[in-house]
Amino acid sequence: MFSARPEDSMQGELKVGDKVERVMIVAKKVRRDYTGGKFLLFQFSDTEGILKGVLWEPTDDIERGIAVDDVVRVSGEVQEYQGSMQLRISRLEKISEGEYDPSLFLPASNRHVDELYGELLKLIAGVNDENIRGLLQAIFEEEGFRESLVRAPAAKGWHHSYIGGLVEHTHDMARLAVKAAEIYPEVNRDLLIAGVLLHDIGKIEELSVTNHIDYSDSGRLLGHITLGVEFLDEYLRGIEGFPRELALRLKHMIVSHHGLLENGSPIVPMTPEALLLHYIDNLDAQMRGVSQVLEKSAGRNGAWTEYVRLLDRYIYRGEEETGE
Repeated sequence: MFSARPEDSMQGELKVGDKVERVMIVAKKVRRDYTGGKFLLFQFSDTEGILKGVLWEPTDDIERGIAVDDVVRVSGEVQEYQGSMQLRISRLEKISEGEYDPSLFLPASNRHVDELYGELLKLIAGVNDENIRGLLQAIFEEEGFRESLVRAPAAKGWHHSYIGGLVEHTHDMARLAVKAAEIYPEVNRDLLIAGVLLHDIGKIEELSVTNHIDYSDSGRLLGHITLGVEFLDEYLRGIEGFPRELALRLKHMIVSHHGLLENGSPIVPMTPEALLLHYIDNLDAQMRGVSQVLEKSAGRNGAWTEYVRLLDRYIYRGEEETGE
């Protein structure tokens, strides 16, 4: 993944006279009055940094209609003011959700998410159980589902908390599951793969992706486990003759994948596949979470990261080796 760097200024990238037009978030907005009228001071941000701007004599529509956290298209010319570069804004318009790419403001996967999705489709095609294969194909080949999955993060804050994080998490867990099924042949491989592909499916609805990642109303009120079971139920109702026992085992894997009641699962894993799913999920989540912590600490002085509350520990980075 790559990280946003909203704390960085674009000062070094701009020069007087540059024409600028870009889509950004309003990070700050301040009104100032002077003898002849008024002006607005702005601070805009995206993944490339911060841009300051001034808009002289704003219209009432702009003053009232554009607020902090809005996404806007801003145009203007770079000028120097008191030794710093700022944008003299000539045009400013608010952009609605769906009219911009969230990756302009949010960290996103640096992997080819369409290729990851294609590998999941190949894995599904190789599932031997006709009922499981048919269910997974109905879901993953439905129009619009690919776009939803590859856009979704896997979490708000800890692991895979970026655009494309959910398909990464699902893909890498699937690779682990295939290997685990070779080591433990007593496990139902097809059921394990299905559990991996469906366990976090509720996160598509749980997490809202706009100019930031947050919980949707249904995400806060129900959570991704409940949403995932509802999602699965909807498809199962459309498949005539789907085995009741198989449906029960799939739902159990979704509701138990957090492993412990205190970790949010309403029930603990009670089948070999559910137990293995929990450990695979936890392995990938914790390792990717640690990777994100180490990435964010790059350039930090010292051998240790900051304290990681979710793990209740510091992570040792080691001392940098210096060559002679």
